[in-house]
Formats: sequence, structure tokens, C-alpha cells
Amino acid sequence: MVIVLAAGALLAGCASAPPTPVPIASAVTEVIAELDGGAHTATATDAGAPESTPTPAPTKAPTWTPTASPTSTHTPTATLTPTPSPTPEPSIQLEAGQRHQFNGDYEQAIASYLGVLSDSPTDEQSRQARYHLAETYMLKQDYVGAAAAWEDFFSHHPDDTRRPEATLMAARAYHAANECASAITLYETYLSAEDVLADMVHEWIGDCRALGSDLDGAMLAYQQALAATKDRGVEVSLRERIAGIHLAQTNYDAALEEYGAILDVARIDAYRAKIEYLAAQALAAAGRTEEAQARYRRVTDTHPDSEHAYLSLVELVDAGVEVDEYQRGLVDYYAGANYPDAYGAAIRAFDRYLASEPAVNVDSALYYKAASLRALGQFEAALESLDALITGYPESELLSQAWMEKGATLAGMGDNDAAVKLYQDLAAFFPGDDRAPRALRRAGQLREGEGAYDEAAELYESVQVGFPGFDDADATLWRAGLSLYRIGDSDGASAAWQALVDKYPDSPYYPKSLYWLGKLATQDSSEAEGEHWDRLIAEVPDTYYALRVGQIRAGDSLTATRLITEAVEPPVWDAPKIEAEILTWLREWTDIPAGTTDLALPEAVTRRLDFRRGEALLAAGLRREALGAFDSVRASAWRNPVRLAQLSVYFSELELYGLAARTASRLLGLRPDGTKSDAPVELQRIAYPLVYADLLSAEASARDLDPLLLAALVRQESLFEPIAESYAGARGLGQVMPATGTGIANSLGMEDFVLDDLYRPHVSILFGAFYLRVQMNRFGDQILVALAAYNGGPGNTLRWIEAGGEDLDFFVEVITATQSRLYLQRVYEQYIIYEGLYRSSEAGEL
Repeated sequence: MVIVLAAGALLAGCASAPPTPVPIASAVTEVIAELDGGAHTATATDAGAPESTPTPAPTKAPTWTPTASPTSTHTPTATLTPTPSPTPEPSIQLEAGQRHQFNGDYEQAIASYLGVLSDSPTDEQSRQARYHLAETYMLKQDYVGAAAAWEDFFSHHPDDTRRPEATLMAARAYHAANECASAITLYETYLSAEDVLADMVHEWIGDCRALGSDLDGAMLAYQQALAATKDRGVEVSLRERIAGIHLAQTNYDAALEEYGAILDVARIDAYRAKIEYLAAQALAAAGRTEEAQARYRRVTDTHPDSEHAYLSLVELVDAGVEVDEYQRGLVDYYAGANYPDAYGAAIRAFDRYLASEPAVNVDSALYYKAASLRALGQFEAALESLDALITGYPESELLSQAWMEKGATLAGMGDNDAAVKLYQDLAAFFPGDDRAPRALRRAGQLREGEGAYDEAAELYESVQVGFPGFDDADATLWRAGLSLYRIGDSDGASAAWQALVDKYPDSPYYPKSLYWLGKLATQDSSEAEGEHWDRLIAEVPDTYYALRVGQIRAGDSLTATRLITEAVEPPVWDAPKIEAEILTWLREWTDIPAGTTDLALPEAVTRRLDFRRGEALLAAGLRREALGAFDSVRASAWRNPVRLAQLSVYFSELELYGLAARTASRLLGLRPDGTKSDAPVELQRIAYPLVYADLLSAEASARDLDPLLLAALVRQESLFEPIAESYAGARGLGQVMPATGTGIANSLGMEDFVLDDLYRPHVSILFGAFYLRVQMNRFGDQILVALAAYNGGPGNTLRWIEAGGEDLDFFVEVITATQSRLYLQRVYEQYIIYEGLYRSSEAGEL
């Protein structure tokens, strides 16, 4: 699934959502007193000692940013007293704390760090324990504990080189706890030392001042942020806030000036509609009613498909302003998806417009009226409106579109015969229209859906024959072959797939067509099996289908009997060796600057503003924002192999494994005459990282799964980015949906579970493993079927099993949800790759 990074920063909008005040001052005193009671106080010499970390875990920045907000559901807890028995050595506890912190087990991490401080640590151990303790309180969203821990860190280690980023994190802790006076002081202290994040910090100061009703102070801070930013998106957001303050101060002209400045740079239609609407609201508040109404009209006329056009229409109608009925209907139609009553309003508006016997837009009014009627399930009335358009306006630009809409309406009524005939007529009457092949494809889909596979195949083949240049002509050939295969016509299926292979060698359907040609040949005991499959492996070796051939030839199964549950562990990171191998490989096919002996980033990268911001953001615990900045750096190297190699190594060393994997995968795809498996094993391992191996191994062992299968699943779901969130709301490494996560938590008896726990790796991997095992149990330990259920749900999977029968390869092809089909193929493909990289005796020979 497509993934989007959407776990929030610790705070970016106190003014709009003020948190519940937390009595932090006394709690800070209590926590500092507890920390002081069991820890040594650093001397001045100690405070200035060189930093060193006794474990390979990061000391520079927290591993990820939690999804935090000032209204967090976590209850702040000021203290946590560990009771280890027996007490491990401080170095062991420090290492354990960092491991727990990395894995998202914050309670255990806090206990470990406090244990270090209570057991006679060295000065360096106490320094690291205090720093990571404060980080962990932040990650746990315990802002009382975080503020206290940062104060303790400052008092014991005043000269630590990480003081600036620690100051910023402390400021954010106070801010999230609604102690804005302390937050502002620390924000200003940070700004006196660092300016690379000045725009962001000034904005937060503005939020704090606005929260305290200091509007003038907030205005000044936002203006300072505006002067400091070079990001257009940040600029328009700041101008919105400034305009909001002007409105609060009844300075309407100044607010309108800000909205005008936004419109000068904004390019997205929906956002422009919003700003126009806000400007109209400002005019209305200023008593400039006619100007406001003109602005509302501008929104409805220029952006009728936007939500703010509907809101503008409501303002106009409520004010009794006459609105063009056609435009009113159009706005209501587009609003129907979010406002169900709007479809009815659209129909009434179009009826009034048509009753006025207009000279223009009659065809459009009929079309959108029909679409509104169909959305309400009023199919007969929709057909009436479409027929009026088709018969009355044969020259309309909407004519072929109306035919398509009529076909969809007939299909919605269950009259597939009429729909198919209409689609065929459309293709015959409008052969030059790009809707002609689409109509035939829809007709094929209707016949396939009702099980008339012979007719479906005929219709699909007619698309390719009549419209060979159609974008989806290859897809229709594939569907034709699959339909013929369903009815046992192997020769017909083979002919369709062979035509696809011959005519569309660059098609994404090419590998699967070769695979199925080989499979058919195998079933017929033909010698051509080896020819097709050998060609598949030679031409597209890294695809699911080529890997399937390898598994079949090795006698492997697709069931749990192939799973190996033993623990796995990634190789030790050896930077010089890794860089040497990648450089040797790069020299084989691309130019490398003379004298290059390593993959250190050059000054041309490190002086970039987005790179410097990325480092500063990561150091301050703002992982999501850091990923955005670093991704801009990655994008700048899109066609530069050497730079991509440098960034792959750099991101890996920062433990930004998802970003490193994306960068390395891009690099692997750039070599024109090679494959992934030809590249250095270490580069492949960056593209396919084995992160959280301890968690993967533990959960796999507990649930009789293969840790490498779990690794492949996590890579596909989140690319090992713990703050990942999908457009549908799935969260964390395993991309568990909130409702599913709540159900799993109940099954596991986790009474204190909150949804943000899905961003914790140890929770997300536990839930992912649990859910996969449930699906494995439900579907007879069939790996591919369980993966389909993990992504598409067990109900859908049961329907696909019914359609696919016992042949697992065929089951994969009849999955109607394209995302689920690609998902299980990608996970299994990556599973085989992971086995080659982390279990094979000859790693890399996939």
C-alpha cells in the first residue's frame, strides 16, 4: 500500500487547539529531586569531556518522532522508579535502555536509564543516560517527565555539545504541557545559538503567544517566521495565521492584504477557493456586503468543484442573493459526495434552469442532472435525462460521455445486456473517441463479472484488435487470456498471452504472461515450458514471477512448511568495506570523480539548506519533518548514481532506514545493463534492510512464523519507517488500521492500549505478527492467501478463493483488488530476496 508519512510533530498549533494545563512546576521539582537522589553530579571537567557512546545505538537524535499533540490521551507521569534485581552493570543497563528506546518500549527504556543513574555510573554514562532519558519521556509523550529530565540534564551537563537541540526539545516539552512562558524562554535561547530552524521556532513562539492572548507578540513572531522561511507552503500558512490575528483585531484591510499575498503565490485550485472564501468572510465581517458577495460568486464560478464553493453558495443563498441556477446546480452536484442533501438540491436547480429555456449549457445541465439522479439511485429518471441529451443535442461535446454514463446506469440497474449493447454501439459510432476502447473494456468486465467468460474474452480481444494503441490494450489481452483459461480453452489463452508478449514487451503484464505460457506448457508436457521460463528469468529476474519459477524448480511450497522460525540477525555494519564494494561496482558502469576513496558526502550536499535543516530537525527529535527535508536532498540526486550511493550510506548511518532503502532502490534501478542481484550484497541490504531483528525474531518464534517473512511484510507496509501512516489511516511498521489495532489489543488483553501505540515498533510488530498468524490459521497456512487476507481482509479473500479454486497461482490472478494482488506478490518477492540476503550461504545470489 501506498504509504504517506503522517505521524505528527510534537506541536505546531497550540493556538488552534489549546491543551489542558498541566501543573508542571512542582512535578519538575519532584522528578529532579528523584534523579539527583541517585546520580552523581558531573564536574566541570566531566561536562566538557568528549562525547562517546558505549553502544552502537544513536546518541545524536531520537530514533523517531512520536505522534504527539497537546491533547494527548497519554497521562503524564512524573516519576518511574526502577527496581532491578539483581542490578546489571550501568553499561549493560545503558545499552538495554537504548535498545528499548529504539524499539519503542519506553517504559523499559526509562527504567533502564534511571537504573544507570542510581548505580554509580561514570560521568559519560550518566551524561548519556540523562540525555536519552529526556528523549524517551518526549517519545512517551510524558511532557512533565520530559521537562524535568531536560532540566536535570542541563544542571548536570551545562557544556554538553548537544545543548542547542536539547534546549529545543525542552521548549517543546513545556509548550506541549501548556507552560508557554518557560517554552518561549527556551525557544529564544535556542534561537540565540542556532538559526537553521528559525522559521519553525518563531512560529511556535507565535503559537505560544497567541495561546496567551498576546496577539501583538504572536503577530511579531509570525512575521519573524515569515521573514526567515524560504518555503512557500510555510509562507502561506503563516500568512493565514497573520490574517487571523488581523481579523481578531478587526483590522480587516490588513487581513485582506495577507489573503491577496497568498493568492499571488497559491496555485492549487482548492486552496485558492479556500482563501477566496476567507477573504469574503473578512469582507462580510467588515460590513462590505456587496464585495463579500462578489467574492463568494467568484468562488462558485471559478472553483465549482471545491468544498468552499459550496460554503460560498450557502452564504449567498442564506443572504437571499439570486444565483445562476446552472452554476448553483453544478456546485451542489460536486458537493454531493460530502453533503448528501446536495444532490437533491442540484437536481432541483437544474430543473429550474432547464425550465427557463436557456440558450446555453442545456446539454451540461442534462448530463449533471442525470449524474445526480444516478448518485441517488434514481436510475430511470437518470436515463430519461441522458436520453434527452443524446437525442436532443447530437453535436454536444458531452455526447460520448453521456453514452458512457448511460451504460453505467443500465449496469447499475442490473441490465447488463442493454449496457453491453450500448457500449458496443458507442465503440462503433465513435471509433475515433478515446472512450470507444474504454466502452468495450467495460463491456468485457460486465461479461466477466457475470461469468460469461467466452463473451468477455471476445470483447477484450476486440479492444486490442480495434485499438492497439489504447493505453490498456495489453491489460485487455491479459484479461482475454485469463477468461479463456477459466473455461478450459488453453489454446486460446496461450494465443492471447503470446500476442501480449509479442506486441507489448514493455508491459507490466509481460512477466506474468511469460509465466503462464510456461505453466500452460508444463500442463501440456510441452518442451516450451523451459523456453518461456528461461526467458522470464533471463529478462526480468527480480520479478515475482521469475522468483516463483525458481521456487517451483526447487520444489518449494507456498505453505507454512517452508517457513524457518530461527532468529535472524543483520551483519555488523562495516562502513569501509561497504563503501569499497559499492565504489567498485559504480566504477563498472558510471563515472566517479578522480581520487574518490569513500562515500563521504561532499560540501555541495552538506551546505544545502534542506540538508542542514534535516540534520537539525532530526537532532531535535522532529523525525517526520527531518524525513521531509532529507527526501528533498534525495530527490535532487535522482539521476546521480554517485550521490545516491553517498546518501544511501549516510541515511543508513542515521538509522533512517526507509529513506536509505528508497535511495538504494533507486540506485539499483539506474544501472542500464544489470539487475539487483548483480549489485554488491551490502547495497542490496541497504535496499532491503533487516531492522528490529530482535523484535521480528521474537514474534516469529512466538507465532511459528519466519522472521524474514515478517521483515518482507514490514518492508512492503512501511519500508521500516515507524511513523508511517497510509492514506487510509493504517499506522506504524505493520500498517495496522486503528479498528484492527483496537481489536488485536482486546484479544491480547492490553487494557492500556491507545492508537498512538501503533507507532511503537514493539507494538506494531507484535500486532502485525499476531494478525498474520490469525490469517495463516484461518487459511490453512497458505502464505499467499494469508497475505491477501492481511491486506484485503478475510471476507474478500474467501470470495477470491471461491473464484480461484485450489491452484494458488490462479487464486493470485483472480484477486479483484489490484492493490491486494500486488501486495501479496511484492511481499513474497521480497521474502525470497530477504532469504537470499540474510539466510543464503551465498548471499546476494538470488
